[in-house]
Amino acid sequence: MVVAAADPWWADWPKFVPGWLAFVWTVGAGTRKVWLRHHQLALGPEAEGVRTQLTELRALLDEVTSGRHRSDWFMHEDRRETGRALRDAAGRRDDPGLKLSLNRLADAWDQIFALAPPPRTKLRFLGGAEEVRQQRNVAVQDARDLERMHQMTELAHTAQLDVQSALGRLNELERKTHGRN
Repeated sequence: MVVAAADPWWADWPKFVPGWLAFVWTVGAGTRKVWLRHHQLALGPEAEGVRTQLTELRALLDEVTSGRHRSDWFMHEDRRETGRALRDAAGRRDDPGLKLSLNRLADAWDQIFALAPPPRTKLRFLGGAEEVRQQRNVAVQDARDLERMHQMTELAHTAQLDVQSALGRLNELERKTHGRN
């Protein structure tokens, strides 16, 4: 008995190593679970749906920058609810960067739609001074429409940058959560 009391402290440490390793492993696993849950909440449900929305919006913005689209083009079934769908997707996210990008895209889409010139009406053949006045009004309207189209194009270019930002943030969140490349 006297010999056991004289044993140095390092003689007992092998008994406690498995317990300490289990403790460290448990704390590490719990921390990782909390960290992953935080990123899953930030990513939100339907991450692939958001990716699809963003790629479709990018294609729509490419069309806006390439052509002269009037307000009736925006009233198509696929394009009409774009802003509302982006706001809904932003409401289901917890990541502030992704949420901000989605809301900015929805606002930009609404502004682009508001700038879209109205559809053209068919000109009637009137003859004489009335027809000249009608053609002059059309020319003035064309000049205004050209300015609005330019503003729409500028907004679409900045919105394309926001799409890239949102897709980058979505990729980053997926990498942190799922380990995707």
